[in-house]
Amino acid sequence: MVQNKLSLLFLAVGLISFTGSLWADEAAPASTTPAAQPTVASKPVAKADNSVKAAMKAAGDLAAAGKTDEAIAAYEKIGVLPSKKGESWRLNCEGLAYLNATEPKPDKAAPVFEKAVAADSSNYLAWNNLGTAYEQTDQLDKAKAAYQKSIDAAKEANASSDKAEGNLKDLQAKLDKIAGKKGGTTEADAADSGASAAPANTTSAAGADSSK
Repeated sequence: MVQNKLSLLFLAVGLISFTGSLWADEAAPASTTPAAQPTVASKPVAKADNSVKAAMKAAGDLAAAGKTDEAIAAYEKIGVLPSKKGESWRLNCEGLAYLNATEPKPDKAAPVFEKAVAADSSNYLAWNNLGTAYEQTDQLDKAKAAYQKSIDAAKEANASSDKAEGNLKDLQAKLDKIAGKKGGTTEADAADSGASAAPANTTSAAGADSSK
C-alpha cells in the first residue's frame, strides 16, 4: 500500500508538466479566428487559467496535508472546467485525494476516475489510477482493462507507459495465481465440499490490498 501511495503521488506530481496544455483545446479555436483585439481577449483567459491553477494547488495542498474531505470540497468548488483536458485533470486529482487519503477510499475514487477518462480518454494517468482503484476494490477484470487503456493512451501520446505496463504485469500474475489456487482448492477439497470457498475469497481480498 505504501508503494502504491508513492507511485500515485509521483503521478500527481507528473500532472504539473501536463498543465501547460490543459486549456489548449479551448484556446485553439479562438486563435484560428481573426480577432480585432486579440490582446484584450487573451487577458481574461490567462486570468481564469491562473485562478484555476491556484485553486487546484490549494486543493492539492489540503490533500497532501491529509485533509481529504476539505480537499474534495475544494476540487468540487472549482466546478466543471470548459476544457475537456482541464476537467479530466481536475477529476483525476480529486480521485487521487480519495486514493491517497490516510484511510484510502478506492470505492469513492473509482467513479471519479471514470468521469475523468470520460472527459478525456487520452488521459493515461487517469486510466492507470482507475485501474488501481478497481484493483483495490477487487474488480480485477476492470482493472486489467483500465491498465491496458492507459498503455494504449500513453503510446498514442508518445509518453511512457512503464507504470501501467508494470501494474498490468503484476495484476496478470495475481490473476494467474488466483486461478491456480481456485483449481487447486477444488481438487484438494473434492471430499470436503464445505471448505472450498474460503481460500478463494481470502486470496481475492489479499489481491485487493497488494496493488501498486
